[in-house]
Amino acid sequence: MSGVDGVRSVLVRLRTRSGLSADRLRSTEVDVEPVLELPIVRQVVRTTGASAPEAAVEAIRVMAGQLGTTDLVVVDVVLSLGIIEERFAGTPGLADLYAADVGERRRLLVDRWAELHDLLGESRPPKPPTVRTLRLALEAESLNKLAELCVGSSVLDATAAEADHSRPTVTVIGSAVMDFIFLVDHLPTASSAAPTDVFEESPGGKGLNHAIASARLGMDVHLVAAVGDDDRGRQLLDYLVAEGVRINLIKMTAGRNPVVAVFLLRNGGSANVPWMNAAEVRLDPLDVSASGVRAVLESTDAVVLTFEAQAEVVSSALDSIGNQARKPLVVVRPSPALPNPQVLYEHFSKIDYLIGTQAELRDLLPSAKRDITVEELAQSLLTLGVHGVCITEEFGCLIRSEYIQANIAQFPAAMRDTPGAREAFSAALILKLLEKNRKIDERDLKWATAAMAASQSYGGVADSMPAQEQVDRVVGIPGARTS
Repeated sequence: MSGVDGVRSVLVRLRTRSGLSADRLRSTEVDVEPVLELPIVRQVVRTTGASAPEAAVEAIRVMAGQLGTTDLVVVDVVLSLGIIEERFAGTPGLADLYAADVGERRRLLVDRWAELHDLLGESRPPKPPTVRTLRLALEAESLNKLAELCVGSSVLDATAAEADHSRPTVTVIGSAVMDFIFLVDHLPTASSAAPTDVFEESPGGKGLNHAIASARLGMDVHLVAAVGDDDRGRQLLDYLVAEGVRINLIKMTAGRNPVVAVFLLRNGGSANVPWMNAAEVRLDPLDVSASGVRAVLESTDAVVLTFEAQAEVVSSALDSIGNQARKPLVVVRPSPALPNPQVLYEHFSKIDYLIGTQAELRDLLPSAKRDITVEELAQSLLTLGVHGVCITEEFGCLIRSEYIQANIAQFPAAMRDTPGAREAFSAALILKLLEKNRKIDERDLKWATAAMAASQSYGGVADSMPAQEQVDRVVGIPGARTS
């Protein structure tokens, strides 16, 4: 893995003397840039405002905490990180492990090998090494694993702030991309062109759009996504922070951030050409199971999942949510289409609402006939265990659920559709569901439907997500369908 050798070299050289600390990183003659320039370190700096040396120590401690028991014991004591002492505060003698001399730390580690493993829940630890074996072999292996974690930058969860439970809390799992938006009269066909003089580069992605929509409606929002460690990735983080979205669960990895070419038609509708760079920038199932993500999922009021992540990530998230004592509201935006959606059927009973167009929802039923009616589509998905289905087309909505069945006509609209309409609707629906203890009525559905009309724009999709007062204004327009 690119960069591992440099990080490992820094860790090996800084294990001497008093170990790794912010002061040591500031004063050492060792070239520590490979550590200070890690994406995960820059993420801590961005999230907390800490200095780079302080952020490096914090990030390394978090990554060390994800190691197996033996590797954790070795790197904690050798680098003098203080993780075990912090976890088991009050246990006699643990402070001695972090002596000022690495030789003394090694001796104490070997002497207390079984005790330290037992503290960490490992009742049958491997045979204690000699000090020589520890120094010449075991330390190198454990520090290499730590370097690989730091460079791979798994989701960082050390800096998670307490959610603001005075407001509804939402966790969105999806993507954050940069949209290249072209406004065209028609889509080009083979060997043709569709010239335009309107181009915009803007934050996008269904996950990011939903997070922005939720934040603008007044909810406290975490976004779980992956971004690249490039200018576009950093611009996305700045944008999310400015919009009040929490970014501590966003994974920054070495690589170019995904981009999507969005062709907007002047009369509404769109076509996308995504480049997701999944080889370098993606969420993995282990990211969703990271302790910080689990803690947020256990305390959040609602979870939104898009299919921008791998099916394995969606499955892992739904599985984790299903095992929680406190189950949040679960909303799924099934887009883009999965090649084998049947793999998620076993988790459908954990989904409170599926929200999408007829085409998006029909893709969940690959064996269904192509001329399936809207009613048949909704009932088929309910039969698979989903508790509610919302079909949104051209700013109107059909809902079928255990609590309510309704058809909501569209509000006055200048356009036929916009790319972020369903994210605006979904965020508005979640707000009403949480305010009403999940027992909404037609008035609430009409308010959520109005959010789609309020999102009409030829510009950036995220920027078009409406605030509550904008939705209220659409509901109050003369001639709008209100009850």
